Amino acid sequence: MLQQDEQLLSFINQNAQMGTETITQLIKITDDIPFRRALETQLTEYQNIVDSAQSLSQKKGVTASDIPGYAKMSSSLMLKINTMKDKTPSNMARMMIQGSTMGVVEITKHRKELPLTDPQTQALAEKLVQTEQKNIEEMKKYL
Repeated sequence: MLQQDEQLLSFINQNAQMGTETITQLIKITDDIPFRRALETQLTEYQNIVDSAQSLSQKKGVTASDIPGYAKMSSSLMLKINTMKDKTPSNMARMMIQGSTMGVVEITKHRKELPLTDPQTQALAEKLVQTEQKNIEEMKKYL
């Protein structure tokens, strides 16, 4: 059971870290104030999930691994390419929706593959799913 908690907490941590990395970059790019505020709110939500995953991992005596360096670099490069010509909130919202949708799919898959995790870990995974879904709805306003 502890091994499954570690795996799920690592995925939760990595997913939320990817959100913080992406949003931090987009905040630097956008000039649209309402869009920036929406991103800042999402950044806070993702950071809270990262903090919770790391705290729960420490409490359990396991390690919630971070995003691998190659994944960070690849994501950053793709974001730069996708915003090079189009820095509109619509384009950035589309990217955020795609990322959050992938996040929902992957966390749902991981939860099914790791059914022996404790209720606290499952609750954090559910919080991540709800956050991703809420963020998708928020970003639709900017399409």
